[in-house]
Amino acid sequence: MTEEKRKDPKGRNLRAGESMKGGRYRYSYIDATGKRIDLYSWTLTAKDPVPPGKKQKPGESLREKEAQADRANQIDATGGNMTVYQLMERYVKLKMPDVRETTRNGYRTQLNYMATDHLARRKSVK
Repeated sequence: MTEEKRKDPKGRNLRAGESMKGGRYRYSYIDATGKRIDLYSWTLTAKDPVPPGKKQKPGESLREKEAQADRANQIDATGGNMTVYQLMERYVKLKMPDVRETTRNGYRTQLNYMATDHLARRKSVK
């Protein structure tokens, strides 16, 4: 048997975790802590028009929210024996494409400071 593709009223294929009910799109997933999260939006993609009488900010289509959630879930602060420096490295790596150059410079400065301070403390402990 072939699995039937789920579609929205415009005939577009819905991805895994996506559904539509009452005119709103929903994306459900389970985060790193095991908690179920539901994201809602009136539009599926950024190019879709918002239904009349409904309000939605730019950048809040369902697929855009999914992308943000996927990036955020790559940072797992509960991931065992992770140092603050390692967590900061992961965070900065994910955020680098989305921030201004001055913010990038601030991130690099902070990482450099943490790296040198971290190494200095390890040497003084031994």
